[in-house]
Amino acid sequence: MNRREINLHGMLLTVEEFLIDNQSSFANKPAILSCMATLKEKNAGIESLSQAQAISTKADFLIKGDDKKSLIDTAIKISDGMKGHAAATQDTRLKVEAEISRWDMNRMRENDLVIRLKRLHEVALPLATYLLESGISQAEIDSLDTNSDKLMKTNPAIQNVKAKTTQATAEMGQTVVDTNNMLRDTLDPLMLQFKTLNATLYGEYQNARKIIDRPAGYSKKEVEVQTK
Repeated sequence: MNRREINLHGMLLTVEEFLIDNQSSFANKPAILSCMATLKEKNAGIESLSQAQAISTKADFLIKGDDKKSLIDTAIKISDGMKGHAAATQDTRLKVEAEISRWDMNRMRENDLVIRLKRLHEVALPLATYLLESGISQAEIDSLDTNSDKLMKTNPAIQNVKAKTTQATAEMGQTVVDTNNMLRDTLDPLMLQFKTLNATLYGEYQNARKIIDRPAGYSKKEVEVQTK
């Protein structure tokens, strides 16, 4: 929500509290009670959307970064083992297949990185016995394949979370505006009768309908509810 929507939501909560506190005064006013029920429902919905909007992908990015680093570390270890075996056997083809650097992997697009790691895995598999002599386990070789797949699945998951938070933000802002319009178009006219019936109650309602504006860098001030 932007600052105006946040301020509006604060006012909506204040109006809901006012209506609940004075519910007995509206016992024979079904239209007002209906507005109160709608307002409670809308405020609950805004709160739910707020929780959805607050979900962060920061942790997911950190975990993904750690997983990628671990995968590259393993690839370098296996690459070094393959290079050693290529030198011992004078295998030029294996030497070329094993040639991979951390610098290159860190700068590759993820799709290209996964293709390269899977190729490294494919070449390393038949050499598992020899690589074991260099301290490289079968599990580490297999991880080039399985963890590459895991890395590729991370992006869609993160994008899905971002899409949901973006949608929640949009829905939340629109719900706040729509609810304020409902008060302006329906509840405000219904409350006019209390200017005569109960001037004190009407004054309290007017106070509840004020928006507390808290612009950054300024002291807070009260402004009358916007009508347009």
